[in-house]
Amino acid sequence: MNKDINKLIDLQTIDLQIKKFDEEMSAGNIELQTRTETIEKRKQEIVVFQEKIDAGEQRRREIEADVEDSEIRIKDRQTKLMNVQTNREYQSLIKEIEDSKTLVKNLEEEAVHIMEQAESLGQKLTEEKNVCETEEGLLSEKTQEVEKLETGLQKKKKKIENQRKKKAKALPENLLQKYEKILLRRNGLALAGVTNGVCQGCFMSIPPQQFNELMKRESLANCPTCSRLIYYLPEAETE
Repeated sequence: MNKDINKLIDLQTIDLQIKKFDEEMSAGNIELQTRTETIEKRKQEIVVFQEKIDAGEQRRREIEADVEDSEIRIKDRQTKLMNVQTNREYQSLIKEIEDSKTLVKNLEEEAVHIMEQAESLGQKLTEEKNVCETEEGLLSEKTQEVEKLETGLQKKKKKIENQRKKKAKALPENLLQKYEKILLRRNGLALAGVTNGVCQGCFMSIPPQQFNELMKRESLANCPTCSRLIYYLPEAETE
């Protein structure tokens, strides 16, 4: 087999290991980000619940003031009833008293509703705070776990990157540039074997004549479908 093919196979194997390390580190950071975003959403919900509770409490105080004013008005009109001179004036005062009583009743019902709502919101607020606190604790533990894992992976990655430098130097410059260009475009897989006439990179068939040339194991070619560098890979070796 062409010696450059073996060197590229070694280099591709190393690059796939590096890619795996990067994916593992990325997965850990993505999980941390997801957990952080979930906690932030909960905190936003907590703020909303608290704002609703505060708004309800403000409205309840306003209702208390309105009820107090209405009760004063009722007492004042009841006092005036003792000194009315005409039936028209009497009926007017009676209507004012009844309207004020109706208003007080409606306000008191609204106040009860607000208190019930505040109790429900308070329960949800407490639940969200408890869940948020628990999730923050888990996030802290997971962060330490991810940092420890990342430290270990970085050490392994640095070690294998040193091996990669040696392997890369052993390749002709033009072939290395071609390989690395494809590596970037093809998500870390620039070299693929061809087994039974099928590219193992894109799993598409290559022309029979091209496959026959590859079977000599003397040269590389480009897959006509995915443009990866391809070489002959016997079925026995894939197993």
